[in-house]
Amino acid sequence: MLVQVLVGVYFFSLLAGSFRKSEHDDEPDSYLLAGRKLALFPFVATMVTTAYGWILGIGQLYYDYGISAWLFLSLPYTLFALVMAFFLSGKIRQERLHSIPEMLGKYYGKNVARLGSVFVLILISPAMYVLMTGQLLAGIFPLPLWSCLILALLFSSIYLYNGGFRSIAKKDSWKFIFMFCGFAATLVYLFIEYSWEPLIQLESAKRSMSFNAHWWEIITWFLLATVVMSDPGYHQRIYSSKSPAVAKRGLLLSVLCWTFFDFLAAGVALYGLGLLPDLENASLVYPALASDILPVWLGAFFMIGLLATVMSTLDSFLFLSAQTLMIDFFGRKTETGKTMRIGLLLVSVLTFLVLLPYHEKTVVDFFFHFTPFVVCVLVPPIVSVFIPVIRLNAMQVASQMLFAILVCFLWIPVSEKMNSELSAVVPGLGATLLFQLVLVLVNKRVKGIGN
Repeated sequence: MLVQVLVGVYFFSLLAGSFRKSEHDDEPDSYLLAGRKLALFPFVATMVTTAYGWILGIGQLYYDYGISAWLFLSLPYTLFALVMAFFLSGKIRQERLHSIPEMLGKYYGKNVARLGSVFVLILISPAMYVLMTGQLLAGIFPLPLWSCLILALLFSSIYLYNGGFRSIAKKDSWKFIFMFCGFAATLVYLFIEYSWEPLIQLESAKRSMSFNAHWWEIITWFLLATVVMSDPGYHQRIYSSKSPAVAKRGLLLSVLCWTFFDFLAAGVALYGLGLLPDLENASLVYPALASDILPVWLGAFFMIGLLATVMSTLDSFLFLSAQTLMIDFFGRKTETGKTMRIGLLLVSVLTFLVLLPYHEKTVVDFFFHFTPFVVCVLVPPIVSVFIPVIRLNAMQVASQMLFAILVCFLWIPVSEKMNSELSAVVPGLGATLLFQLVLVLVNKRVKGIGN
C-alpha cells in the first residue's frame, strides 16, 4: 500500500506546472529546444537520465554476465560520448538546426532527409520504454498490463503538450535526483545488511572484469555503440545548450555521472544475483529486489528511482518521435505547438497499438533487432557531414542508405542458414563503408579528369 501511495504521489507531481503556458511557448526554438538556453545542470541531468532509459535491460545484462558486462555495455558508449564531446558537439551546436533529418536535408536534400527520418523514428521508438514502465506499474498496482501501458503514456506525455522540451529538461532535473538517490540508497542498504557475502558467493566469472568473447562479439558492441553519433537525444540537447562550451562541458560531466551510475547499477544487480539467483526473468532483477529484499519504504523509493529513469527516456522519445513524424517526415513546419500536440497524441496511440503484439519482448530484444539498421543507415552520412573530404552527393547518399538496408535485411536469412550469431551491424556497416570508400575514390577520379 505504501509503495502504491508514494508512486501515485510521484506520478501526480509530474503534472505540477504542466498546464501553464507562455505566449512564446509555441515558437520552434522555444517549444523544440527550450529557447536554446539550456544551462549546464539541466543539460547534464537530461543527458544522463535519458541515456539510462533501458535500465531493466542493463540489470538483465549485469545479472547474466556479471561485472564484465561493463566492458561491452558501457565502455564503448563512453568512448563515443567522448568523441561527441571533443570533436562533434561544437560543430553540431554551431549548425543551429532542430533535428538530424533537418541536418540531412541541408546537406543531402529532401529525399535523404525523409528516408533518414524513418530510421530516426525506429531508433527513438518509445515502445520499449512504455513497455518497461508498464511492467513496473503492473508489479505495483493490481491492474492489467494494457491499462498500465495507457497510464505510462498518459503520465509521460501530458506535461509535454504545453511546455515542450523545456518541460522535459525541468522534469529530468528531478528525475536525475530520484535516479541516483534511489540506486545509491539501495546499494548502501544492501551492503550494510548483507556485507560482501552475496558478492563473494558469486562464481568467479561474474566477479572478474574479463570478457571471454569472440572477436566479433567485441566488434559488434563497439559498432552498435556508434549509434551515439546518430542519437537524436544527443543532437537535441546539444542544439538546446546555451553555447558550444556548455555542450562540451555537459557531455564530459555526463560521462562522469554515467560512470558513477554504472557502479551503482552493477552493484545493485550483482547483489540481486547473489540474493535472488533463480530469477526466471533476469530483466526484472531490480523490481524483484524492491519487492522481495528491500524494506517497504526503501523498496518504494527504489521503484520511484526506476520509474524516473525509464520515464526520462520515455518522455524524451515521445517528444522526438512526434517532432520527427510531424515536422521532419510530413513537413509541417508552421504552428509548431499545435503540430507537436497532434504528433504527441498520434505517436502515443501508434505506440500502444504496436505494443499489443510485442508485449512479451524484452528491451534487449528490441535493441538487437533494430539498432543495426539504424547504425548502418544513419551513422555514415551524419559523420560525413563534418568530414567534407568523404562526403557524398545527395544521390550517392540515398543509394548508400538503401544499400545498407538491403545488406542488413539479407544478412538475417544468411545468418540463420549459417547458424551464425554475428549481428547484422558487422557486415552491414562494413559493406556500407566500403560502398562509401568506392564512391569517394570515384568522385576524386572524376574530379581529377574534369580538371
